[in-house]
Amino acid sequence: MEAAKIYSPRPFPADFPFNIKFADMGPYYCMNNTFHWHNYLEIAFVKQGRGVYYVENRAYEMNAGDIVVINNIEPHYMEVLPPVNMVMPVVMFEPQLVWSSENHFDYNYLKPFFERSSNFNNRIDSKSEIGQKIFALLTEIEEEYINRTLGYKLMIKAKLLHIITYLIRHYQDESKSPESISSKSRRLEKLEKVFEYMNGNYSQKILLTDLAEQAYMSPNYFSTLFKLSTGFTPIEYLNKMRISKSIEMLRETDTTVARIALDCGFYNLANFNKIFKNFTGTTPSQIRKV
Repeated sequence: MEAAKIYSPRPFPADFPFNIKFADMGPYYCMNNTFHWHNYLEIAFVKQGRGVYYVENRAYEMNAGDIVVINNIEPHYMEVLPPVNMVMPVVMFEPQLVWSSENHFDYNYLKPFFERSSNFNNRIDSKSEIGQKIFALLTEIEEEYINRTLGYKLMIKAKLLHIITYLIRHYQDESKSPESISSKSRRLEKLEKVFEYMNGNYSQKILLTDLAEQAYMSPNYFSTLFKLSTGFTPIEYLNKMRISKSIEMLRETDTTVARIALDCGFYNLANFNKIFKNFTGTTPSQIRKV
């Protein structure tokens, strides 16, 4: 299996820094198997299915019609819940598509992405009026992007600005986050090596001290920072990653459950089955049948 990319820049055409990822994910699918972030902005919308979107230390249950807004320094990943596939197009664009650094007014378009309070809600509910308006515009952008008729880039930008205007209104009561953008970026840099270490060594025995060493921190301070950033303790998160890897192997290989448990860092089959059930609500053999 290919290792997940923790920081994942996406190249865009120089003249139009915009793209759409068309995601169709099966039950129990876990995007990237770990938190990741990137140098562009995202607006994702669920067309079918349900799942849980993890953004830093927050978890949002996502259903058809819901929208999630992600900036370029928010670690995030997605888990799909059964019974059906989740279809979720992801609109991706770089800030310069709507903002020129020479024009301060343009920065107002980016406030919903960069000015966040501590209780900011990345999810916009499908039942809200503004959520329904944004969803309709995102669907129109998707159609423009697929059909690529004359003037589609201009139409996409116009509709994107329309969406961002709705976002500004939706988040108008948000104040700036007490943690600065630069401070959050430095915190992510410290944890990036930890995520990479987990992803590259999940099959081995890993202790809390091993993870803390990757971040050059004491175990206590590291545990506090990790929990603040992800909502999980380091070992909870490691086990979550291991279970996600095991689900991939159950679906893609004929390897025995006992061997998969061992390859994913569980040296006791009973313990693997227990943790697997805790995270998925089902058993490895049932996942293999899905």
